[in-house]
Amino acid sequence: MSTIHVVTAVNNEFAEHLAVMLYSLLENKVSKNPIIFYIINSQISEKNKSLLTKTVKRFNAEIKYLTIDPTLYDGFILTHHLTQETYHRISIPDLIEKDIEKVIYLDSDIVIKEDITKLWDINIDHYFLSAVQDAWLGLKKLRHSDLSIPEDGDYFNAGVLVLNLKKWREHNITNQIIDFMKNNQNIIRYPSQDSMNGILHDKWLQLDAKWNYQSKHLYNTDLRLEPAIIHYTGTDSKPWWSSKHPLRGEYMKYLKKVKK
Repeated sequence: MSTIHVVTAVNNEFAEHLAVMLYSLLENKVSKNPIIFYIINSQISEKNKSLLTKTVKRFNAEIKYLTIDPTLYDGFILTHHLTQETYHRISIPDLIEKDIEKVIYLDSDIVIKEDITKLWDINIDHYFLSAVQDAWLGLKKLRHSDLSIPEDGDYFNAGVLVLNLKKWREHNITNQIIDFMKNNQNIIRYPSQDSMNGILHDKWLQLDAKWNYQSKHLYNTDLRLEPAIIHYTGTDSKPWWSSKHPLRGEYMKYLKKVKK
């Protein structure tokens, strides 16, 4: 029975939303596999660390904090919506112990509805990562030309990733992505996601959309599925800012539990 390793990156502004994600994951986990959470620490306050620790301790899980060089991604594109934490997933293979060969990366604006073990058990031995096609940029092929992705290639959303750290390290992917960002600042629009796709567009396993059900999926009338992971993508779809998202209730349900 393997230990499930889950990594996320967060700042103080999103700590409560991360607590919601962690609670939903743990409440819906059925397997007996041990689980360890790794949080890339962007100077999270002690109050927020206490909230996150309290959340996972209810389920006998543990958190390890990872320290990243705060200057590593200085100079790269930032916006109010895309903070420096968006880059931190690129450094996961360097931050995690070298004997750990696979992790799940999750954004904090997520609610998990199914046992995460099912995602963990998907075999990615021959891929650098597994992910879900981006519901807007990938489906419409909006980034293919800029990033030199072949017309028949796909573009993934980087909010839910299963990373093959062994292959990643062997091929020095982190440095390849950083070099891509440095050399293509004029064409990058979605910082870490564009760059990851630019390097790995033909090296990833495409997952069923239920594992990263993005807000844009709601507009796809051909898609009828029960989300395993709800991802509140987009600045106008966050359930704590807007009451318009049809699945806002799922977030609010777990928020109440976190605050108990």
